[in-house]
Amino acid sequence: MSDLISDLQAHFGSEYTVERELAGGGMSRVVVARDATLNRQVVIKVLPPNVTATISVDRFRREIMLSAAMQHPNIVPVLRAGELNGVPYFVMPYIEGESLRARMMRGPLSVRETVTILKDVARALAFAHSRGIIHRDIKPDNVMLSAGAAVVADFGVAKALSASRTTGARPVAPTITGVGTSPGTPAYMAPEQAAADPKTDHRADIYSLGIVAYEMLTGTPPFHGRSPQMLLAAQLSEKPAPLATRRYDVPKLLSDLINQCLEKEPARRPDSATAVLRSLEDPATLSGVFEAPVSARRRSQRSRVLLLAALLVVAAVATWTWADQQARSDAAPPATAPAAVSTPISSQSLAVLPLESIGNDARTRHVAAGIASELANAMAGVPGLRVTSLASATAIRDRLRASTDRTQPLDVTLLLEGTVQRERNTLRVTVRLVQAARDSTMWSQLFQGPADSVLQLQSTVVSSVAAAVAARSARR
Repeated sequence: MSDLISDLQAHFGSEYTVERELAGGGMSRVVVARDATLNRQVVIKVLPPNVTATISVDRFRREIMLSAAMQHPNIVPVLRAGELNGVPYFVMPYIEGESLRARMMRGPLSVRETVTILKDVARALAFAHSRGIIHRDIKPDNVMLSAGAAVVADFGVAKALSASRTTGARPVAPTITGVGTSPGTPAYMAPEQAAADPKTDHRADIYSLGIVAYEMLTGTPPFHGRSPQMLLAAQLSEKPAPLATRRYDVPKLLSDLINQCLEKEPARRPDSATAVLRSLEDPATLSGVFEAPVSARRRSQRSRVLLLAALLVVAAVATWTWADQQARSDAAPPATAPAAVSTPISSQSLAVLPLESIGNDARTRHVAAGIASELANAMAGVPGLRVTSLASATAIRDRLRASTDRTQPLDVTLLLEGTVQRERNTLRVTVRLVQAARDSTMWSQLFQGPADSVLQLQSTVVSSVAAAVAARSARR
């Protein structure tokens, strides 16, 4: 398929006018076209050519059309399916808006926004499950946000791939060895699905929904940054870190519900998507939300101010502290020692941990080291904040890696940690400020930029993090 658009246009003739290809289609290629009969835009998803050797295209088309009859406001319907030069494709309506993946690239979602989206996805799952249809590939890429609602795409695709998989003329069960072509995505795959258990049922979708919920709140799925094979192994045997250790403002009932969705044994999960929806609609699920004095939106804006503004805040705090100390000293009797004055963060100490480079990329490792070094230098300029040396920070990082208890006593009160990941021509940097004693996130932010503009991205990260730390220092 050297020229996908030309091939599709020739295939559909005057029925569709193929307009453009969309980026970020994952394993498929995604093209926008206009339906000439109904004068509306549609999306055509073309599966990768290597799928052709392992499935029956005719059976794929028949299987996927079984789900096309579903009509629900939170489900993107399949309009048709077919093949192009022996490669399967299917057509869906074009949804105005953005994917949940695109939304999460701007950072973790608020608790209320997360619950709103989860309810919509749970409604879609409940409807599909009641008709015997399992999605098998719930992930942020398959959830679209449009007109204030979430809609789920690609229903029936994973099942169609599984049902039409063949060896010669005989259908066979999927295995976990063909990562990328087996139904499902390793980062979101339920343990029984990863093990190719033929008894996999609707509760696999509930597990995947739990993974998506976890990622919406924390910024990454539970086993982020591992190879596909390691992800599958983790889904089978490793328990995710509790939400409370990754984010401090998640209500307990919501955290408990997500943890239940992530149970390894299907029988220990909620028994249906309807049960999940019922819990999400209970007002008690949102009770106990941490309300900071400053709204999340204002905190986000503050975290993006320039480094100069952060330094001005720090300078103002330092000046106030010095003036207050002078006033107390002048007011005290000559024979009395000056009154002790606490700077806003005089008792705080910070370790800037080496940033983790995700993937075996030497350039990404250099970027991670450079950002960590610049962050340490910037933090050292905050009055009253003791910043450990790079060697001490590395030793702390190693101690945390060697222990499963992240609340163990450390030599610092605050940790600054993060990851650097390169995907094609984009660099993504995640940074979070952690209260060491409780391993709770005080602030986190996701940054991204072109891979060929490393210095600009580094400057943005350092200035934003410095501003965030300075702002929190001023409020203490």
